[in-house]
Amino acid sequence: MTVGPGSDGRRDAVRRLSTGVTVLTVRHGDVVHGTTVSSVLAVSRDPLLVGVSLRRGSLTSDLAVTSGMFVVNVLSRRQALLADWFADPDRPAGLAQFDRLDWRPDAGCGAPRLAGAVAAMSCRLQARLTTGDHDLHVAEVVEGTVGTGSPLISYAAGVHGAELHEVTRRRGRRPLTGAAATGLD
Repeated sequence: MTVGPGSDGRRDAVRRLSTGVTVLTVRHGDVVHGTTVSSVLAVSRDPLLVGVSLRRGSLTSDLAVTSGMFVVNVLSRRQALLADWFADPDRPAGLAQFDRLDWRPDAGCGAPRLAGAVAAMSCRLQARLTTGDHDLHVAEVVEGTVGTGSPLISYAAGVHGAELHEVTRRRGRRPLTGAAATGLD
């Protein structure tokens, strides 16, 4: 496959970045909203920062800035329907989008923490950077909880339930030779 300017190969190559599927929730006053996000990354360990990419001008992006706090719910492989629900632009607005869901309000900001998530992070916004057609929100993780189960991941333009298996890794700084140099070891 060719990868170059104007080529579909560029998008296809980016789609091969496997990422966890999350639902970002935010509350500002009486306004509550959630959206599916597959662009969350660890930015720094000290302080503990994450980056979240949201469509510029979206309700979620604007509410995250206005509120200054949000929750990242890392979905389990059993929560694919939640990913679809929060990606559906025709779902009910406000608190009604959470009516049939099991959730509790975050102690710090009141945004929904979804039951069954493999992890949830309360985040305090530190910066918003405009990047292309998205805003990159950099936030400090101020509280986190870990659940059980395997994550839901986005890969090659699809959503997949992950089964995690430990892999053999090399220790130390020995040079790679033979099959190990190509990743076939």
